[in-house]
This record gives sequence, structure tokens and C-alpha cells, in this order.
Amino acid sequence: MARTPSQADVPNGERPSVSASANVNGTATTLRRRSAPRHAAAEAKQVAGYYKKQNQLVEQFHELESFLERTSGRSDEESRGKTEAEENEERRTQIALQVSFYANIVLLGVKLFAAISSGSLSIITSALDSFLDLVSGLILFMTDKTIRKQNKYLYPIGKSRMQPLGIIVFSCIMGTLGFQVLIEGIRQLIGDEHTHHLEHLVLTIGIMCGVIVLKFFLFLFCRNSTSSSVQTYAQDHRNDVATNSIGLAAALVGDRVYYWVDPLGAILLAIYIVINWSQTAMENIRSMVGMSAPPEFLASLTYLAWNHHPDIVLIDTIRAYTFGPKYFVEVDIVLEEDMPLRRAHDIGEQLQNRIERLEDVERAFVHLDFESEHAPEH
Repeated sequence: MARTPSQADVPNGERPSVSASANVNGTATTLRRRSAPRHAAAEAKQVAGYYKKQNQLVEQFHELESFLERTSGRSDEESRGKTEAEENEERRTQIALQVSFYANIVLLGVKLFAAISSGSLSIITSALDSFLDLVSGLILFMTDKTIRKQNKYLYPIGKSRMQPLGIIVFSCIMGTLGFQVLIEGIRQLIGDEHTHHLEHLVLTIGIMCGVIVLKFFLFLFCRNSTSSSVQTYAQDHRNDVATNSIGLAAALVGDRVYYWVDPLGAILLAIYIVINWSQTAMENIRSMVGMSAPPEFLASLTYLAWNHHPDIVLIDTIRAYTFGPKYFVEVDIVLEEDMPLRRAHDIGEQLQNRIERLEDVERAFVHLDFESEHAPEH
């Protein structure tokens, strides 16, 4: 039978110290006391985050209730047609795209003059960034124009995926430019030629400050649009405010104080360009590969489908996945087995039209069934 060791079993000099054990216990108690407030703060933060998400979900449900009231009793033609608000938003989108595009043309010419007259690498980087802004504008303008030309025979589900494809192409161009500027900045930073003085200093400062102010107002004009193309422009205008400010500051400090600030500023701008547009490219790549919608959006779809009609017995399946800038939605609902075909068809079609009227939905597919014991539909 096993026994516990006694003090007689422990060799002389190896008996445990009572004071050492007390010190260990005291240290553990102190650590527990110190960590308890941290755990409590972390738990409180998690609880607050949970209730914040729940409140946002409740607000979404309230918005869906209003949406259900607005769309109840509408005919199929009305449901498929555009509302006045949607037409106004489309007009604002076109205005924002055109204003941003032509503003970039003007700003490119102005900044090219400032870059050539100053010779600063930071300002040259900013001018090249404006050139790529113009290229991006051409890409977005052409893709938006292409999307608007509908051809149901050649493109049955539309051409909305042209937008993320155009943004991916533009992101690759921006990344290439960033690497080129990064290499040139490193070359100037470690090179031997450091004698450079800005010419037309007052004119250069005036041009760059004017560009910064104009870009800021363009950002305010574009930031609230729901169009992904206009949102890309808003992101571009916001970034230009920062990059132009850094470029001007680096050029002035590099000219008047420390020579290495100018190429260092160009290097920082190049790194920022590469990282920023790499993230943009990844976001649009994910939108093309069929990524699932977040749980909050799926919960909203479930709420909408369940409250669509009192004859719906069960919600079998809800799927939503990216297929371009918006979601494709699949909904399986269960109806009574003996329901007439015409009534079942009307319920399903009206639900499909309602879902497709949601801002983030491109197409919806509603499948009708009379039981839910089968394998999931596909």
C-alpha cells in the first residue's frame, strides 16, 4: 500500500522550508489579487461588446419592420422598379464620380508643375500618386459605364463584378508604383548627392496647400455614398490629404534642415501606398470568391423571411455570400403541404423581390418546400 513520505523519509538537508512555502503561497495570493481586477475588466468589456452588438441587431430589426411596412402591398413591377430615393442616389453617384474624375485631371497638372519645379522626391511621389488617381478614375468610370449597359442575353446576372475587378487592377498599379518609389528613395538616402534646394518655394507651398484643401472637400462630398466606386474615390481623397501633407512637410524640412528627410518621407509614402492598396486588393478579392456574409446580416435575412408572410411554417436554410460588391442570397422556406401552387408561388416571389430590394443584395433565390427532413438543397 502506498504511503505518504514523512520527515524521516526525507534526507537531512532536503527537508522543505516552511518559510519558502509561505513565500510561494503569498506570491500566488498577490498575483491572484492583482489579476482579479484585470479579469473583471476584461469580462466587463466583453459583456459591453455583446450588448452593443445586440442593440445594433435590434436596430436592424426595427429598420426591417419599417421596410416590411413600406413594401407590403406593392406589385411585382413596383418591387422591381427603382424608388425616388434610389434614383436620387444614382444621380449623386454619377455627380461624385464625374467631379472626382475631372478634379483629379486638374490636380494632376498642377502637381506635376510643382514636382518639376521643386525637384523634391516627396512631391514627385505625391504627383505620381495623383497620376494613378487619374488612372483609377478612368478604370472606375469605365467599369461603372459598362455596368450600366445591361444586356440580359449576354450577361443574365449583370456585370457588377466589373467594379471589384477594376479596383484590383488599380491596386496592383498602385503597389507597383509604391515599390518603384521605395527603391528610388533608398537610393537617394544612401547616395552621395545631397545638394538640393527647392525652387519657387512660395508657389510650391501654395499649390500643395490648395491641393490638400480641395482633396479634403472632395472626401467630405464622397464619403456618404453607397456606391463602391465613390467609396473608393472617398478613400483615395482621404489618403491624398495625408500623403500630400507629409510630402510637403518632408520636402520643406529636407530642403531647409535635414537632407535625408525628403527621401525618407518618400519612402514612408511608398510603404503607405503599398500597404493600403494591398489591403484594398485583398478586400475585393474576398468579395469575388464567395465569402459568407456576417452573422448579423444572416440574422436580418432570417427575421425578414420569417415575418414576410403568416403562412410560412419554417425557415429551412438561409445563405448569403459575396459575388462581387453585393451578396447573393439563398432562402429555403417551408409552406403547408396542401397549399395551392399559385398561392405558394406568390409568397415565394414576393419574398424574393423584397430581399432583392435590400441595399446589400444583388440577387435572391427562394426555394419552396413542404417539409424540412431532407438534406440541404444546393
